[in-house]
Amino acid sequence: MMDDEEYKHLIRRCIRCSICKWIPQLQIKSKKYATICPAIDMYNFHPYSGGGKIILALALEMEKIKPSEELRDIVYKCTECGGCDVSCKFLNNLEPLEIIIKLREKLVDLGYGPMPKQQQYIDSVKKNNNPYNEPHENRLNWLPEDINIDPNAQVLYFVGCTSSYRRKEMAIAACRVLNAAGVPFNILDNEEYCCGSPVFRTGDINTFKDFMNKNVDAIEAKNIKKVVFSCAGCYDTFKVHYPLYRNYNFEVKHSVEFFNELIENGKLLLTKKVPLTVTYHDPCHLGRNAEPYKEWKGKVVNLMPLISIHVPPKPKRCGTDGVYESPRELLKKIPELKFIEMERIKEYSYCCGAGAGVKSAFPEFALHTAKNRIQEAEDTGAQVITSSCPFCSTNLQDAIHESDSLLKYYDINELLMMAIGITDEKLKEFLGEVA
Repeated sequence: MMDDEEYKHLIRRCIRCSICKWIPQLQIKSKKYATICPAIDMYNFHPYSGGGKIILALALEMEKIKPSEELRDIVYKCTECGGCDVSCKFLNNLEPLEIIIKLREKLVDLGYGPMPKQQQYIDSVKKNNNPYNEPHENRLNWLPEDINIDPNAQVLYFVGCTSSYRRKEMAIAACRVLNAAGVPFNILDNEEYCCGSPVFRTGDINTFKDFMNKNVDAIEAKNIKKVVFSCAGCYDTFKVHYPLYRNYNFEVKHSVEFFNELIENGKLLLTKKVPLTVTYHDPCHLGRNAEPYKEWKGKVVNLMPLISIHVPPKPKRCGTDGVYESPRELLKKIPELKFIEMERIKEYSYCCGAGAGVKSAFPEFALHTAKNRIQEAEDTGAQVITSSCPFCSTNLQDAIHESDSLLKYYDINELLMMAIGITDEKLKEFLGEVA
């Protein structure tokens, strides 16, 4: 992560080009879906963009402005989707996303962050080990009796708070697929805690570290070799951010990666027809933000005012190493499923709008962003939009409802359930409608 020295250096290097508001020019397929920044699309004022927030960071550092609730509101009206970060690197080598994360940390230290609604869920994480103010002892209420758990397994399914308390269908689907593939797996029971993602992304780093240590300690105590996630946020947090503060001795996989490997190895058989036209939404935390940081121990060399270079060159984190192919390969392997892409995909994907505390603090902003994405999905002609993140699931379904859209939403693991012949009543009803 960015230290104070690099932060102070980079906030002086923005050239005000506004490329952070758009997907890179060569990737634009239409004017309608050319933007990348949900905050600009909602508020249409430069300070809300990645570059605008860099200007605010510089003004605050130079004491040209004072910390205030107005500044806080602008800085926190950002899903930290990383779209601006990818676009910026096509022309510059700045780190807009890292600057925004650091700026939030500074506002927390100054007593002006996070937003009140976000502080409420942070308090719940501290008290209940989850952001939903749910009793910790109810964490396993999602688990059906027929799912087989092996307490001696070296594969762990990390459920996550949202799938445990809100999107239970995602956890159930992932476990049913694991059972169908004959993979012994364990869960942490009441030793699973919030991964810290919603805390980290609002700037409370100390609380984040506490929960990171609790989870890593619990996993390592069980001699786990591989941890599987169906939550993109938990996966991103373990894969990208935990290693910045602590090493661990287990492998992490998202369920789309793990299940695709099982299919390739003949351990998971997709034998049932699923005659649906489906488009896929890349979660920011499984896509561009899931690219790990590459170690760099160089230095910044100033050539002249406002012009400097990294020696040796600093690796660019462009989002290209996110998890993109596994979910697409899964969908293409489902019998009779027709897969069709939206315009903005992979590292140029448009955010669902729910991330970084926006869903709790600014629900109208979250819904506006999700409606934009649902319209893009509708324009493909798809019947179903699928993804692999519980936050995306909730926000996109809210947008479908508010837009009176005919689209249906299913988690990608629910589609896999159909393909292996496990179909609940909700899925049977929909399959009957489109037959």
